Parts: sequence; structure tokens; C-alpha cells
Amino acid sequence: MRPLHMAARLAVVAVFALLVLASAREARAYPWMVRHAYTGCAMCHADPTGGGVLTEYGRAQGDLLLRTKYRKVPEGEEGEPSKTAGFLWGALDTPEWLSLGGSVRSALMRNAVTGVPATNRWIHMESDLRAFAKASIFRAGASLGYLHEGGRAAQVTTRAKDNLVGRHYWIGVAFKEDLWLVRAGRMNLPFGVRNVEHTLWVRSATRTDINDGQQHGASVSYNGEKLRGELMAVVGNYQIGPDDYRERGWAGFTEYALGDRWAIGASTLGTWALRDKATGVTTHREAHGLMLRGAPFEQLVLLGEATVLVRAPAGTDTSYGFTSMLQADWEPIQGVHFLITGETLKDARERSKTSLGGWLSAWWFFLPHVDARIDAIVRNVPTPVGDIRATTLLAQLHAYL
Repeated sequence: MRPLHMAARLAVVAVFALLVLASAREARAYPWMVRHAYTGCAMCHADPTGGGVLTEYGRAQGDLLLRTKYRKVPEGEEGEPSKTAGFLWGALDTPEWLSLGGSVRSALMRNAVTGVPATNRWIHMESDLRAFAKASIFRAGASLGYLHEGGRAAQVTTRAKDNLVGRHYWIGVAFKEDLWLVRAGRMNLPFGVRNVEHTLWVRSATRTDINDGQQHGASVSYNGEKLRGELMAVVGNYQIGPDDYRERGWAGFTEYALGDRWAIGASTLGTWALRDKATGVTTHREAHGLMLRGAPFEQLVLLGEATVLVRAPAGTDTSYGFTSMLQADWEPIQGVHFLITGETLKDARERSKTSLGGWLSAWWFFLPHVDARIDAIVRNVPTPVGDIRATTLLAQLHAYL
């Protein structure tokens, strides 16, 4: 079998370009903010596809809608954010043209794998400072952080441990009151649901997580009242080397709002590398999928994603696989979330079998800018010598500045 025909690849990209560039109306992240009728991300985030620095409006909504309230709000102040909503809990005012932010996250993790003694680890997951600036039609965003270990693909220093990381940095030009943004730099790949669970198979198998999966390139994004999307030309990750390992190609998504609390979308990705990190040889890979976000009622949000995987290493037949995720998020009390997630993965390689995974999670936004989360994750992975079961318990504490 051969890789997808070049004409088919060009058709996929052309369709996504038309969908992303096809509308012209006013715009309106945690993907479960759809419960509050926020189907897009650009109103609350400097990055039009979500995540990173919050706008002033985003900070206000985070204070009003995310965290648990322990007392009744005085009459007449129902829609007013507290003074702690600002940067550094309101301790530092920033000029109108500058937005600052940051994130610190640590975790305790216990792993138990069939036939192997259990391990316990403390992980410093994130300590980043972020900035976003706007002047006239010009936009720029950047982050700089520190990691004790890990995050190799985002490192800007090259020590064995204790490195600086730069997850994203970009400059751009906005048009029509920020409906359109053209930018270039190191950015999150526009693909799938922009969720924080970066180890979900839908993120790791497609290499589109927001931990260290960013790539360099240029993109155009549109954020309309109903339609939003982004199409990116990927030129590789220049924080790794040598050049043979860099992936080049495209990534894009489009999403359409079905009313106030439902949205459906599609994603596409295709890259080439002279030496793929998984196969070690010249490889072309693709991923094409659908996604869904919706709230049957305000307390319950459903997130779903299903993606076909394609891999064509040089000298071998093309292999196909798939990955999927379905998550239910129940918020019985403001700021308190209980989640259940199911996932599947059939890797795009010869004779691979389907792996199954399940997550049970509790998440509490218990103070301004502070949340805690516990996950219990069980995964069953078939191997030629029998199934392997991996169980992970993860406890996280997170603060954003």
C-alpha cells in the first residue's frame, strides 16, 4: 500500500483552508467552558485556539465561573470579579497593551505496571511565565519557564537537568478587530480538543499536546460567531536536532457552534521527517479526526474526539490505526468537577492491537487562581507476550498567576 495520493493530501488541506477562511462575523480554555455558552477561546485567551495568557475578560470570567464560592455574593455585585482576579492576585497592574500570566504545577505520581514493582515520583511539571502584547494591529506572545527534568522538545538550554523551556513564542498581525490573526513562531499545533490532559492517547499518538508538542511555523486563524479554525504550515521544531528529526507539513482544525452549548469540528495533520523519532527512518504520517463538545445541561459537559492515524515509513507498507476519547465532566457545585474518561488506541503500525484506557478524576478550583486534581488511570496494552496493565495515581496542585 502507498501513502495517501498527493492530490488527496492537497484536497484535504484546501478543504480546511476554505472552512477556516469562509466566514466573516464577530467572535466570541478549558474546553468544558462550553457549559457557560463559550464555544470559542479567543474572547478569554490571547491564543485564539485556547490556552496560555488570559485576557482581562478571561480573568474576570475565571473568577466568576471557575472557582468555588464560599459565601453569597452581596446584592448588586453578582457580575463583578474580585480584586484577586488580576495578575499576581491583583498585586500588579499591567498597562492595557500588555497581558502577563504564568503557571506553576507539581504532582505526586504512583505507577504500577504488571510484573514490575510500583514506583513513586514527585514531578515538577510546569513553572512558566507568559506575556502577550498588542500595539495597533500587531500581536506577540511568548513564554519562558524552568523544568527540573523532562520537556526535552521545549528546552532552550541543553543541560542534563534543570533547563529553561520555551513552549511558545510568536508574532502576528490581526485584522478586522481580531477576527483574523496571521502569525509565525513556535505555537501549539491546531488539532483536536485543546485539553490539559496531555498524556491522553488522542494527544500523544498525534503529537499535538500542549506540554512540549509545539512546532515552529506560520498560521492563519479565524474566530467568528459560529465558525472558528486555524491552518498552520509546520516547518519543524528548531529546539531539537539534528534537522533530519524535524517534521514538516501542515496541521489545522475547524469547529462550528451548534447553538450556545454544542460545537462540532474536524482536524487534519500531515508531516514528513527524514528520520522519524518512532521509526528511525524517513516517514510520512497523517491524522484526520472529528471532535465534539457539548453540554446537555449546565452541570454536564461531554467532550469527544476520534482520529484515524496513518504512518508510511520508507520501504514498508502504509499502516493505519485510530485513537479516540470520550469524557464526561460533571460539576455539581461551582468549582468542583468529577470526570470519567474512556480512550482507545490502535497504533499505526503492522500487527498492532487495540489498547483501552479509563480515567476517574476529581478536580477542585478551591481558591482564586488555585486548583487541585486527582486522577486514577488504568490502561490495558496488548503485547505479543500478553496484556500489560498500567495503573497510575496522580495528584496535582496548580496555580496560575
